[in-house]
Amino acid sequence: MTMSANDEGLNTREVIEKHYPEFPETILHAELCRACARLDGRSIKQSLKAFALARIEKVESKPLKGALEQMASSMFPETEIARIRACVGRMESALVKTFGVKRA
Repeated sequence: MTMSANDEGLNTREVIEKHYPEFPETILHAELCRACARLDGRSIKQSLKAFALARIEKVESKPLKGALEQMASSMFPETEIARIRACVGRMESALVKTFGVKRA
C-alpha cells in the first residue's frame, strides 16, 4: 500500500475504507445477513454460506476470497466474520507501524 498526500489526516479506518473498501463492506454485509436471518427465523449458517458464495464473485482481494470460500464450506461460518475482522485489525496495525497513521 502506498499512502498519498490525500491520505494525510485520515485515521486507520478511513484509510482502509478508502483503499480497501471491500473488507469493511464484507463485514457489514455479513453482519446484516446474520441479523436478518435471525429476525426472519432462517438458518444463520445457511444464510451466511449463501452470502459468502454470492460475495466471492464481487471481491478482488485473494485473502478475502479465501475467507469467503472458507465461510461457504465451514460448519461454523460465523467464525469467518471474526477472521475477516482480525485481518482488518492487522491492516490497522500495519498502517500505524509503517506509516504512523492514528488509530480510529
